[in-house]
Amino acid sequence: MKTVVVEVSARHIHLSQKDLVKLFGKGFQLSKFKDISQPGEFAAKESLVVKGARDYFPKVRIVGPVRKKTQVELSMTDCYFLGIKPVLQLSGQVRKASQVTLQGPRGQVLAQAIVAQRHLHISREQAKAWKYKTGKKIAIIVKGERAAILDNIIVRVGDYKTHVHLDTDEANAVGLAHNQKVYIYEK
Repeated sequence: MKTVVVEVSARHIHLSQKDLVKLFGKGFQLSKFKDISQPGEFAAKESLVVKGARDYFPKVRIVGPVRKKTQVELSMTDCYFLGIKPVLQLSGQVRKASQVTLQGPRGQVLAQAIVAQRHLHISREQAKAWKYKTGKKIAIIVKGERAAILDNIIVRVGDYKTHVHLDTDEANAVGLAHNQKVYIYEK
């Protein structure tokens, strides 16, 4: 049976260079707090205030490096707390997204906020071996006291380490912790 490691993705922000300047000032660069699993990505020391229609989060971590577009990734529960409509999208796709305000030390910007669709980052080599292509939908089996099958996991092939990404709501619902192994459900 194929196994894969789960990563639980908490709320976080991806910033464009343009918005980084607006929020932190000209010449500012993100500083690395720690590397995260995907090659070249890191949790930054910096965080921002994320404001919704009803409430706000005072410190949401930025994930670097800078991206082409700014986006905020939240859980459904986070969206309800902020008073915004939860919009489920694949990370990087922000059409129809809800809007939040990001407040930094030098300014603020409006940003698109989504609930990231659960997905499998998979290396090209592993994808070839498993015969997976970008866009394929798979399911995983979670064993344990809150056993479940999670379906509609979107495959993303690239220069990745092979991990399934779930948000905190999804992981908590089935009792999964960061770095636990799950099984690929062969339909």
